[in-house]
Amino acid sequence: MPTSFFDKIKLFKGAEIQPGRTTAEHTEEEKKLPLGERLLKGHWLFLAVTAIVIALFLTARPSRSLSALVAGAVAPADVTAPFDLLIEDPEVTDLKKEEAAAAVLPVYSFDANVFANTEDKVRLLFAEGRGWTARYPGNHTTDELRTLLLDKLSIDIELQDLALLVRLKFPAELEEVLVGLSAKIFSQGIILSKNLFIHGEAEHGLTLHDLLGAERTVRVGDILDIGESERRCVDELEKIEIPARSRTLLSNLGQLFLTANVTYNKIETEKRKAQARAEVGMVTYTVKKDRVIVRKGDEVTADTLKVLDEYNRRILRRSSWLPNFVGSLLLYLFLFSTLWHYLQTVFKPQPAERQFRMAGTALVGSLVLYKVFLALAVTISGAVTSPALSRLETYHYAFPLQAGTLIFAFLVPDPMALLYIILNSLTVGILLGGDFLLTIFSLIGGLAAVYGVKYYKKRYRAATLRVGFIILPAVNAFVILAFHLIERSADIALFSSEVAMGLLGGAASAVLAFLLLPLVETAFGFVTGSKLLELTNSDLPIFRQLSLEAPGSYHHSLIVATLAEKAAEELGLDAQLAKAGALYHDIGKSKMPEYFIENRSREFDLHKDLAPSMSTLVIKNHVKEGVELARKLKLPRPLRDIIEQHHGSSLVRFFYAKAKQTTDPEQQTVGEESYRYAGPAPQTKEAGLVMLADSIEAASRSLKFPTKDNLKRVITDIINSTLQDGQLDGCDFSLRELRSVAASFLTILFAIYHPRVEYPGFGFNGRKPKQTTPARKKDNDRDHQPPEKVPDPDEGV
Repeated sequence: MPTSFFDKIKLFKGAEIQPGRTTAEHTEEEKKLPLGERLLKGHWLFLAVTAIVIALFLTARPSRSLSALVAGAVAPADVTAPFDLLIEDPEVTDLKKEEAAAAVLPVYSFDANVFANTEDKVRLLFAEGRGWTARYPGNHTTDELRTLLLDKLSIDIELQDLALLVRLKFPAELEEVLVGLSAKIFSQGIILSKNLFIHGEAEHGLTLHDLLGAERTVRVGDILDIGESERRCVDELEKIEIPARSRTLLSNLGQLFLTANVTYNKIETEKRKAQARAEVGMVTYTVKKDRVIVRKGDEVTADTLKVLDEYNRRILRRSSWLPNFVGSLLLYLFLFSTLWHYLQTVFKPQPAERQFRMAGTALVGSLVLYKVFLALAVTISGAVTSPALSRLETYHYAFPLQAGTLIFAFLVPDPMALLYIILNSLTVGILLGGDFLLTIFSLIGGLAAVYGVKYYKKRYRAATLRVGFIILPAVNAFVILAFHLIERSADIALFSSEVAMGLLGGAASAVLAFLLLPLVETAFGFVTGSKLLELTNSDLPIFRQLSLEAPGSYHHSLIVATLAEKAAEELGLDAQLAKAGALYHDIGKSKMPEYFIENRSREFDLHKDLAPSMSTLVIKNHVKEGVELARKLKLPRPLRDIIEQHHGSSLVRFFYAKAKQTTDPEQQTVGEESYRYAGPAPQTKEAGLVMLADSIEAASRSLKFPTKDNLKRVITDIINSTLQDGQLDGCDFSLRELRSVAASFLTILFAIYHPRVEYPGFGFNGRKPKQTTPARKKDNDRDHQPPEKVPDPDEGV
């Protein structure tokens, strides 16, 4: 469309037009109301009540002390657990600690220095002996050498063995054999006596710890005592090819040098036992809420009494539930206040308040549902014997966590649905014991629900069932699998049970959303695509009545609906709502159809004998009648708003001009207030489109020649006049959008009023038909002459 299309639009309203009331004027009027009425009408009371109710749901009320019973007494009634309680068991904990300490192997120290010292003694012995034989090569007595070795090396060798060594001159070969044999036997470990193994070594073994910190676990049989080491020495010497006397000599020397190099390390053993005890945590067990601790008529045992005493101690420590309640209340007051300020910023007052109230109501309703399902889960888990299904936490995945989200995804914009998902997920986590994983589970499921509703088209209510039976089960199973992988859980039975509960939770959410959606839709004045499809059925009684009693208005509504629907599609608005609003906008004319020119079936004008003011009342009354009829038909609030706003507070120009003509300006002044509709002006773009389509369609019928240029002028003048009158101030139309609307209207109207070529031989316009002579046909009735050129209907426009 050319740029000059809107050259008539003015930026300032005409002086004769009364400006709308400002926000400040509304505020002043509201301030005049009593404080109590202002609070009741405002959002703060709803916010406070909602936060209090939610905090009460989330806060456990104080429990009374359990029955005071003694061991051996008979319980007079069933005693049930008032809340989940984690009880410590010190007796079992001590037993576990002692078991852990007993499992620690006794530590023995392996001293490598023993062999090193022994090797030094052996080498000093042979060195000293070789030196002595070199100094005294003759038959010198060996007693002197024995005394020397005893004093210097503390080695007491038998005289006969020493004499043999002297004769052999302390050979180096025997020295090396003795050192090597000692090294082999010492490396295995020698203890003084195996009678010292009194710490369970025979059953479990022992830990051998050397000076370098290395350690190994060995059996008792791997360690030699002194006697075994001597016999081992003899056995090893039998394998060596040496003379018998040398073998006997080395055997006797071995008995002198073999000594214990393994000793019990009590300090290290006790240290390790203490560490093992410290690593054992406190043994606890959980008593679930509503579990029967002792049944009526049963004897109170010591274990039962311990549980009762622990509950009573815990109840006494819970001095007041007030801090918990106050904390929850402050949290939700903050959350709802933030939500309200956000909605005020993004939406107009009426939609903002409606969505705010819906969020609070939905959250409270969801909490009621969760409480019901929680009670069912407690009952079922207590009756099931399967380990996986007896866990209360397994049933949390079966809760209808996405029922409210599915409803929000159907009725409100995506940003508001996302905010509800966040609030719902936080509430689920707090309600179910601060479970972070369930918060994540609810959040991801909510996002999947919003996506599913968009994927399966909002206009069909059955989309909730598709989402709940297809998308949500798959997403829930995927999230549960991720949780098990994160926690490294290998319990297949538990995983299968939780997945089954996730599938059930998705289905439960879908069924509840499907059933509750019509109720929420009606309660909060929403209208869905499926509802609009039902309401635009041309076979409905209201449309049949309108077509019979007011056929002109009915036909007018059909064209207005076409215009509004096409324009809404161009702007990306709710085309179904615009179409339905246009179809219903003039249903009030069915009360007095003959007073409207499009329904006049006779020449007589009923307004002829009426004063202009009275005619104006009759004309304006069709809006009021339409709203009342819409209430009787129980039409959704958005449609009632379009009916009420489709004329806004515009001027009934014809009768206003007639009144000015028939009234003497010197005697009486004709004010516009009496000739304006009651309003209000359109508050949504869909309502604004219906207003423009209504006015432009009616004005286009006044054209004697509906050419494209004339239609353009009608569209331009009507839009310009409506803008100057301030009727579109609440619709937030941009100039770009008005251009698109105008182009769409022009396309539809020109298609309706397009000219046709004249029918030869007929005088539809009152002229005599021209006598035409049929041309002579040749060659199978084909005309070789070109036909007379028919003027283009748009030519010259």
